[in-house]
Amino acid sequence: MTTYTSVAEIYEAIDKTRERFYRRVEELSDEQASARPAPEAWSVAEIAEHLAIIERSVLRLVKGVLAQIEAAGGQGDGGGALMKPFSLERHVERARVEKYVAPEMARPKGQARLADSLEHLRRSREELLALRPRIEAADLNAVSYPHPAFGPLNVYEWVAFIGIHEARHLRQAEAVLGA
Repeated sequence: MTTYTSVAEIYEAIDKTRERFYRRVEELSDEQASARPAPEAWSVAEIAEHLAIIERSVLRLVKGVLAQIEAAGGQGDGGGALMKPFSLERHVERARVEKYVAPEMARPKGQARLADSLEHLRRSREELLALRPRIEAADLNAVSYPHPAFGPLNVYEWVAFIGIHEARHLRQAEAVLGA
C-alpha cells in the first residue's frame, strides 16, 4: 500500500507511471493506436486523449486553488512539510472491481491522433512540474473538490490521482493491444 508522505513522492510516482505509459504506446503506428477490440471499447489513441483531458482538468484545478491561496497570503515552508500523509489505496482497490463511465467532458472524441495526445500529455506534465514549488509552499490539505466516483479529494490527492488513473488506463491499453 502506497502512503504518500511528501509532494516529492507524489511527483516521483506520477512520473514513473507516465514513463511506463510512454514506453508502452509511443512507438505504435496510427493503425495500432486506433484499433478497438470491440465497438464500445476505447482505442489506445482514445485512452491517451482521455488521459490528456483529465490531466488538463486537474492542472486547471491546481492552478486555480494555488492562485486563490496565494492571493490570500497562504504560504507554507516551501518544503512540502504541510502535506499530511495519505493513501489512495481504497480507491485503487475499488477501481479494480468497479467499472466506471467517464463524465461526458472527460470522454475522448476519437479524433485525436496518439502522437498529438502524447504531446498534450508532455506539455501538461511540464506545467505540472513547474507548479511543484508552489504546491510544496501551500497548505492544500483542506481544499477539496469532488471526484465523480471517489468523492472529495484534496489537491494533493488530485495530483496523486493522475498516477493511479494513468496506471488503470495503462492496464486498459495493454489489454487493448493484447486483444
